[in-house]
Amino acid sequence: MNEGLKLENINALFEKFELPNFNSSSVIYGCINPKFWKFALYQELAVLDIKHFLIYFDSNEIILIGLTVTGDFTYNVLQIPMTSISNMTFKKGWINSKFEFTTTENKRYPFKVPNFVLTAKWQKPNLANIITTYINQ
Repeated sequence: MNEGLKLENINALFEKFELPNFNSSSVIYGCINPKFWKFALYQELAVLDIKHFLIYFDSNEIILIGLTVTGDFTYNVLQIPMTSISNMTFKKGWINSKFEFTTTENKRYPFKVPNFVLTAKWQKPNLANIITTYINQ
């Protein structure tokens, strides 16, 4: 449980999938909530459709690593080149922030990003680093 939120495990996953060199200050946790109609139709069961991710920022790409509800790796890794990202926005909130980007294929990724995570003490400083380095350029 919560194995996917430990930096040493994330580093091992990067080595396993031969991803770029892991920078521990360039990763944050985020989730994508289901569409509103799913909540209206399925009510509480729509919560099971929340998708959890580690979002890794690199100068050349954004890497999305799937997580289970309990915070373990699903081993679904999606690499999105920065050249295929057409729009990137970040809205800071008090408890949760919203990070969204759209690809050139009009695929939208609307993440809800908590400003702090109890089991991942790195979330708050990493979020500040990513905002200044990758989003507010």
